Amino acid sequence: MERIVDATLALVDEQGIGAASMRTVGARLGVRAMSLYKHVDSREQLFDAVVERIVDELGDDPQVQTHPTRGWRPYLEAMAHGVRRYARGHPHAFPLVATRPPTAPWINPPLRSVRWVESLLTNLAGEGFSDEQVLFTYRTFNSFLLGYLLLETSAMALRDPKPGDGSFSTGPIEPDSDAADSGHPVPAQLSPTRTPAQRDAVADAVSARDLINPGDEVEVEDFPTVHRLAAGLAEDRWEGEFETGLEIMLDRIESFIAEPGRHPDSGS
Repeated sequence: MERIVDATLALVDEQGIGAASMRTVGARLGVRAMSLYKHVDSREQLFDAVVERIVDELGDDPQVQTHPTRGWRPYLEAMAHGVRRYARGHPHAFPLVATRPPTAPWINPPLRSVRWVESLLTNLAGEGFSDEQVLFTYRTFNSFLLGYLLLETSAMALRDPKPGDGSFSTGPIEPDSDAADSGHPVPAQLSPTRTPAQRDAVADAVSARDLINPGDEVEVEDFPTVHRLAAGLAEDRWEGEFETGLEIMLDRIESFIAEPGRHPDSGS
């Protein structure tokens, strides 16, 4: 099973989620698709296993703390950076982490493993957090990471488009090829697939304006401010903005836990 999951993740990293049909995964492993069903019930179950595989990279990250050794804030900072590293390591697979149905409906991505959620909640309680403070921190932490990393990984995918990105893959399928299978929708994907012409326009972009307006589809007369600010919109500021947003989010948590008894919905 581990080889199947690894092959599926590699295929998604290289070609996008739409590439990972049972047929193409089987072809990657040199077996028929039907033989995969001895190990996995469906492609959806396979995608769930891929999500677990990605999230479990936190356990192999030497900079992620299993327990707060210097307080809750450095612990959450290290965890946040670990989640960002695995998201950036798999930008074309991150929509699966963000949108696959979790094991339980109360589990929020991207820290969506029950094992990691249990560890986080237990460690925060061990740092003296009340139950209300633990829940507030858990929701705030996950909400910040999910929103930010979806934006960042989407921008990475825009700069490095794959034929299997989007809800469906497009383009001809050559016999015996290991290409995206256009006949199968991708469960829980976020956006429609670009046409081949759109993908070519993004791939050929040489300037910030080209990235904002691939294929000349955004008219300057209709959207003059977008065109005027094109360079700034396309500028890569993800690293600095992540650090700033992370500090603001942790400050918000610190402010909340400093006022025992205050409900998070009562305002600041």
